[in-house]
Amino acid sequence: MQERWPARLWVVRHGESAGNVARDAAHAAGLAQIDIAHRDVDVPLSRLGEEQSEALGRWFAAMAPSERPEIVLSSPYIRARRTAELIEAAGGLAAEPERVIDERLREKEFGILDRLTRFGIEQRHPDQAEFRKILGKFYHRPPAGESWCDVILRLRSALDTVGLHHGGRRVLIVSHQVVVLCVRYLLEG
Repeated sequence: MQERWPARLWVVRHGESAGNVARDAAHAAGLAQIDIAHRDVDVPLSRLGEEQSEALGRWFAAMAPSERPEIVLSSPYIRARRTAELIEAAGGLAAEPERVIDERLREKEFGILDRLTRFGIEQRHPDQAEFRKILGKFYHRPPAGESWCDVILRLRSALDTVGLHHGGRRVLIVSHQVVVLCVRYLLEG
């Protein structure tokens, strides 16, 4: 009988990104908008994010080869893919790992709130700030964006695929903060 779940599952967030650095700078300066030229899918890792990814790769590399991830599922976003590449370059994966880019592991879609700080949301979309207060971030769906529940729906499908195709294997998922938290929500109940 085939196992229906991975022998081991690691779910990690990409290393710090240039977007994280720009967001922190915008918050510190009290700005409404995060100053970054890239589309969200194209935001690269920061230097610190590369170092974090390399450190995680070394952590995996310290394991016996038979314990390291043998399947890597990644968000299609550059920062997640680069994190997976740096983990592999540091020797953190089993020999000849299988790599899969899965769009269901992408970042939460922020819609009209993309690139806005909390101040920017309150200033430019006060109705959305109020809806978020009333509904909470778990249920609030900004126009053209997703709620955490929407992310959970697509992750249920992704986890079904993990069980169907990677049962008994060692699987590493490299994704984003909301995805990691939502996967934990699903797995931990």
